[in-house]
Amino acid sequence: MKLKSIVVAAVLAGLAVPSISLASAAPEGPHISTSASGAVKVAPDMATLSINVQVTNKDAAAAKAAVDKRVAEYYEFLKKNGIEKQDIDAANVRTQPNYDYSSASKPTLKGYTAIRTVDVKVKKLDQLNVLLDGALTAGLNEINSVQFGVSDPQKYRNAARDQAMKNAQLQAEALAKGFNAQLGPIYSINYNAPADVPYPMAVRGQAGSLKAAAQDLNVNETYEQQSIDFNDQVDVVFEIKR
Repeated sequence: MKLKSIVVAAVLAGLAVPSISLASAAPEGPHISTSASGAVKVAPDMATLSINVQVTNKDAAAAKAAVDKRVAEYYEFLKKNGIEKQDIDAANVRTQPNYDYSSASKPTLKGYTAIRTVDVKVKKLDQLNVLLDGALTAGLNEINSVQFGVSDPQKYRNAARDQAMKNAQLQAEALAKGFNAQLGPIYSINYNAPADVPYPMAVRGQAGSLKAAAQDLNVNETYEQQSIDFNDQVDVVFEIKR
């Protein structure tokens, strides 16, 4: 039996950026085209907290001073709980005017709102609840998110890519054997580097609602660790020996 070409499609990975290839066209002779993916699922070992504090006052400077005081108090709390300075980012502040638009004539200035955001990298996940409670106690009144991650993502990206390459080789070998053909050298490699996927968002809400949730539920259940998926894909064309 004379083989012209065999094409197999494996489970494809998700979104990908423009590919890099060693050859753009299939060979004229017999060949096998494989499209294989690799996937690695891991439990997170870190998290990033994003917490807001905002205060409204008739005076802009007073509003800023109030949020600065609350952030400073939380900063000290974090240091006492072993969070290192380089894992805390609070170097931002903004103020905005508040107007009353109820008047038919023109808006009336009511005061100013000062807002600061504190981002905290947590390397020990069992500290999450303590650090969130500490933020609320210090007067930080809005938790934007808790996003889980891993400390060495490149390690798992590499593992997913290695798995995709291995799967492509195994598929080609199995197909060649199934059709009584002999697998030849690689003709082309088309690698689709996957786009980064945002870490899962676990928590978002106002201070009051979060305190209520902690009272109504088992605290450990509210911070269940989510898995993070790393996916990769590779397309390979193998020649078939005549």
